[in-house]
Amino acid sequence: MLWGGLKPIKRQFVFDCLTLGLLAQSSFIQYSNCHKIILVTTCLVTIITVGWTKRWTISLPMVPIVLLQTLRYFSAIEEDDDNWRAFSIKAFSLLFAFKSLLLTILFPALKISNIKGKYNVGIIDLHLPVDNFAQDYVNVRFLYPTMEKTTRIPYLDSEISAKICKSLIEVGAPPPLNKFGFLLDHWRLSTVRGKRNASPFLPVRHSDSNGKNEPEQESCSSLLPIVVYSHGLTASAELYSYQTMSLAANGTFVMSITHSDASAIAVKRKDGSCLGYDPHIANLAREKETFLESVRSRRRQVEYRANEVLTAMDALLQLNKRNIQELHDLGASFVNKLNVKDITMMGHSFGGATALTVANRRPDLFICCVAHDPAIDWCTDESRKSLFSKDRFIGSELTYQGGTGGISKYDSDDVNNMQPNMHDLDLYFLYSHEWAKLGWGHYNYVRDMFRRGKLGKTNGPTDVTFVFGSKHSEFSDTCMKLPLWLARAVGTTGVRNPHETSKEIFERTAFFIDEVREKRIFKTKLE
Repeated sequence: MLWGGLKPIKRQFVFDCLTLGLLAQSSFIQYSNCHKIILVTTCLVTIITVGWTKRWTISLPMVPIVLLQTLRYFSAIEEDDDNWRAFSIKAFSLLFAFKSLLLTILFPALKISNIKGKYNVGIIDLHLPVDNFAQDYVNVRFLYPTMEKTTRIPYLDSEISAKICKSLIEVGAPPPLNKFGFLLDHWRLSTVRGKRNASPFLPVRHSDSNGKNEPEQESCSSLLPIVVYSHGLTASAELYSYQTMSLAANGTFVMSITHSDASAIAVKRKDGSCLGYDPHIANLAREKETFLESVRSRRRQVEYRANEVLTAMDALLQLNKRNIQELHDLGASFVNKLNVKDITMMGHSFGGATALTVANRRPDLFICCVAHDPAIDWCTDESRKSLFSKDRFIGSELTYQGGTGGISKYDSDDVNNMQPNMHDLDLYFLYSHEWAKLGWGHYNYVRDMFRRGKLGKTNGPTDVTFVFGSKHSEFSDTCMKLPLWLARAVGTTGVRNPHETSKEIFERTAFFIDEVREKRIFKTKLE
């Protein structure tokens, strides 16, 4: 296929081709009122619908084409094939139109995979009121099953989408491309199918003669299981839409947090301003002399993030008891609709470190923890002590030294008293092929503990594995929205179609969570 299996926004591609066709046609027809109407209308419609930068592949080459056609008018050039000036203008106009076509093919406006599940997805973006935190709210996105009819809604928050796209280029692109902040503006054209502020739907289940839980409309409603999601560095809740919306479409309530520790690419504050990404710590990591300080700074951020998650969870649990004014104004309520005894903590990369830290601090809140490519070296000292306690390496060929900078008072007696901890939960470590091969995210240590039965709850479905042919960024939506040739050239996307990779990540994650739930149900029946 032309785009290697990626999914262009069809209506936008058709519009792009139509625009290019009209621009090319205006270069050849005789200068007249019809010529002027075609040229002016094409330009106005393009600028009004997508602006100057959302389809820069069209708008930028369009400028010289318009100038050349204007020159035809003011120079009174005869429409004669023997007139070299007329021929030059036509040739250059056609050249710019061809360049625009080439850019449109190389940089298509892409979308993420369609969300597939039993239900439609409701979406609420909220400044969730909280207590006992650095600020009086946490930025959250609620995703949940609904039966209301969905519409196409913007993939990114329209108020800060320009900031997000510009910042992603500044942070992620190599020089000199990082100076062109508009290169990702076509992301602002992308949409997802959902329903804002919809009423939640409680999936209904019954037990058949075999004791299996199956959906049944006439049976009594069940409560919504919960997943709390923490995003990676230079990301946000929106950039994990495929994973989180897929969970919601299959009957789960998801609270995805956009963190306010300056690790997110952009955060919309309550007052309407925007908190951007702070590159200071990343700059420290580039120098050998300051690398250790950069890691310690990341660990402090994880501590902040963990506090933010737990604070938001306290507020979420209260929503199951009573509604808040912010949700009441939106016509939504989750009172008596959440299964507070079925909560999964989940995160990717920096969010994976956050998830493990949260689960270690409050394992009583969760049934399991899922870490996608976790940046374990950025976990707090307490979390790393618990995860890699010395008694778990007795008989192993590996010895954990505490990670970058080590851990103060790292001894087994100290760790054995740190109960309860994350090992009281079922744990799922899902790595990219890239990180597993390089041993990043302490993959070798985690895998060694798993093989020797020293990871997670005893006799539980704890697992450690990787997704073949995948790269670190494929856990987010990023790789589905970048041209494949470019993403592979810079090492962002692996050898597989990122849509297939994302689907596998979701299916394997969902399978693990379902397995945890089934074992809990079976254990409850035995008791």
